[in-house]
Amino acid sequence: MTIAAWIERMDAGHIKPRPSLSPPKTQRYRITDRFTVDELAELVARYQAGEMSTTLARENGIAKSTFLRLLAEHGVGARHRGLTPAKEEEILRLRGQGMIIRKIAKQVGCSYDTARIFLLGEKEPWPSSAHR
Repeated sequence: MTIAAWIERMDAGHIKPRPSLSPPKTQRYRITDRFTVDELAELVARYQAGEMSTTLARENGIAKSTFLRLLAEHGVGARHRGLTPAKEEEILRLRGQGMIIRKIAKQVGCSYDTARIFLLGEKEPWPSSAHR
């Protein structure tokens, strides 16, 4: 079939043109539009009070990186990861009592590796029988 014949058949209604495919519409929104001013203030306050960003993000159905970006947009810097001085003291105290690292980490609220690496960096000796 020639192009002229094809166009003639199309004009006569025998051949229907293909519908144009438009890209699917996606809903785009700013993350701040999902929360009221009071909800944002509460999230910021809870984070500043010491709650973990991972927990707060999960509760609100957003990614941790999104939550941290939301905090940054409101002038709140992310806390440095690692142990607070109080947790470091508690780890040393518990280790001095002979407690194993796994139990120390659970009691203090940090990972096993965080507690272990901290203790390895410390110069103070601890009981060798509890080095697990």
